[in-house]
Amino acid sequence: MDFLVFRRAWSLSPVTQVVAIVILYLLSIVVGYVELHTKGTFFGYPLSISILFVPIYEEIIFRGFILEALAKRYSPVASVLLSSLLFALWHAKNIFFVPVNDVIMQMIYTGCVIGPIFGFMAMKKRTVWPSVILHYLNNIVSRVPAIFLV
Repeated sequence: MDFLVFRRAWSLSPVTQVVAIVILYLLSIVVGYVELHTKGTFFGYPLSISILFVPIYEEIIFRGFILEALAKRYSPVASVLLSSLLFALWHAKNIFFVPVNDVIMQMIYTGCVIGPIFGFMAMKKRTVWPSVILHYLNNIVSRVPAIFLV
């Protein structure tokens, strides 16, 4: 299984997925720009353009490399749960940028909600790219209310 290959997912062709990722990337730039000018942060963190690539590299790491490697050794459920736990632990790095309570909520959310959803989706679709799309959407939607709560 190669989770990094583009495959048809739902009714989205590989080309449609690439276009969706590019559009969501550009929308992320707009949301980040608005937040930077209204709150002084970029997706809740100090200014860093790399935040725009987070959905791509996190999905490649956690659903592409880690989940795929675990799936070769463990059951699908165990693989998804282990990769979700690692995904939650990965978010502990945010302790340097956001309040501790927010980091704890991020870790619970990523480990218990988003990680398993994206993991099972990657297993079912045999590709990470639909998860990248949903990861961008999740990040954008989570920031829109923050922009207006100055």
